[in-house]
Amino acid sequence: MSLDSSIEHAERLLHSLNIAENVVQSRRQGQEQERSTRDQLVPLQTSIRTLYQATNNVTSQVQSVESLANDANSAEGLSIAEVCSLHGEIKKLEKAASNIQGALDALHEVTHHCIFLKLSLYGGRGGIVGNKILPHFEKQIKDIIRDVLNDNGDTTALWKVAEECYDQATKPFGKLDAENYFAPLEEAYLQWPYDPDFESEEYYEHENRLDVDEDYAAAFQEQIQRRSDARQQDRKAWPKFWTAVLNEVPDGPTLFCPPARLHTPLSFLEDVPRYLFRTFDGASSGKNDSSVVASIASVLMPSKSRHDLLSMDEDRVTQLLYQHLNKSCFGGDGSDNLMSWTSSLLFAIQYGIWRANIRGISLSDVKICAVDTSNFPKGQFVQDLCLLEAYRVAAQDTDKDTREFFRFRLETDDFYNGEYLSQGQVNHAGRSCVATLEHLLNSGLRQLYPEFGDPRGAEKWTKRVLELRRNWSPGQFTTDQEIELALEVARRCFEKYNSSEIALILLGFKSRKHSRLESTGEWRLSRMSFGLDFSSSD
Repeated sequence: MSLDSSIEHAERLLHSLNIAENVVQSRRQGQEQERSTRDQLVPLQTSIRTLYQATNNVTSQVQSVESLANDANSAEGLSIAEVCSLHGEIKKLEKAASNIQGALDALHEVTHHCIFLKLSLYGGRGGIVGNKILPHFEKQIKDIIRDVLNDNGDTTALWKVAEECYDQATKPFGKLDAENYFAPLEEAYLQWPYDPDFESEEYYEHENRLDVDEDYAAAFQEQIQRRSDARQQDRKAWPKFWTAVLNEVPDGPTLFCPPARLHTPLSFLEDVPRYLFRTFDGASSGKNDSSVVASIASVLMPSKSRHDLLSMDEDRVTQLLYQHLNKSCFGGDGSDNLMSWTSSLLFAIQYGIWRANIRGISLSDVKICAVDTSNFPKGQFVQDLCLLEAYRVAAQDTDKDTREFFRFRLETDDFYNGEYLSQGQVNHAGRSCVATLEHLLNSGLRQLYPEFGDPRGAEKWTKRVLELRRNWSPGQFTTDQEIELALEVARRCFEKYNSSEIALILLGFKSRKHSRLESTGEWRLSRMSFGLDFSSSD
């Protein structure tokens, strides 16, 4: 195809891209039809692909002409008429490029608004959120949509957008912090019912009645309190909206969202360590791989797995907690929607060694997944003890086994290993590190801790962890070689994370002090900065 014909072909395709502009215009007028949009989508995508090919053809031919133009002999062969003709085609191409840019802008607006509408439908439209707060943040939400689409142009984009919006809506000073909406309203409320700057007769009468009429003052104060309570509820509605979106969006997380009746402390969802670990192999419950950790229920009953455990009645919650926390290590009930993690890497490693031994499989068949919890929405993980404590009273009305189990887990510290729970599906691809146990041990961990190579130690799990902690509890000096080994394991097995932080966790299996430090105080202070639990040695 010649350069001229390629340009003409590109121009002819522009009319099909105008579909996007028509869709936007229809949406603005409230006349967009879902079926009509779908009917236009297929030919539009075909036209875009054809236009892309034609544009590449034009680009390659321009490069050929460029090389000829630099050749003096070839340039002399071109007549002034041919040069002017080419210039005319270039002007057409400039116009075509401008039209294409306009069409691209329209297409971007369509895609961003489509996702915006889907999110609003998942969260439920109406009320102050749908009518006021959501429209207020429309631009910021679409900016988030644009950024996520630029990084993830696949089907995961929807739940990733929802996660980012949830994060920005729940963290202080986030892009979607509800205070950005309510702050101007609060200023207006301060002037209610009369503007003090406008010294009207009504204003002075109101102020005077507050001073002399106790009933009037009490009624006015009651009105103020009702308004304040209503605003508090309105504030809570915004994060609840995004929680609902996440619990509805396909492949999204199912978050723990404590109801008001649970009377949980504010730290319930926030006191989660920076790093959590999960050990798994082919016989582990649910689905476990380098991208997803999903419960049995989410595999067998996807729709039911989206129900937050904490939204159920107390008897059912205590039953499901007991069922999961007391289940076999090699299976589980089909209704189990929980998955276990641990904040103790020592516990995760010993569990893997024990599983490999009891199943007679290679250490390369056992994997450890590490996640940085700061990259997940609040409520993705919750400590088992927090849940057990929250439902301790409810457990007293159940059977003896459940009561005794709750009591044992809450009152026995020796075997506590920093267990945390997730529910439903956890998409950890891109924000996790997964290494085989063999790779972990061969990367220097076996040299750092020869005890992991003891065949007798592989026969035990929780009791072996307790043994190691007791043996390693006396303060010991740490050599430079041990520090280098820990850093090497961190770099080779947890490459996405800060190697110093992971090395600190590895060295923390033992109670330590460096030979250049006077005491363990500085070491412990460093460990505390990463939120590690001192109730155990690791």
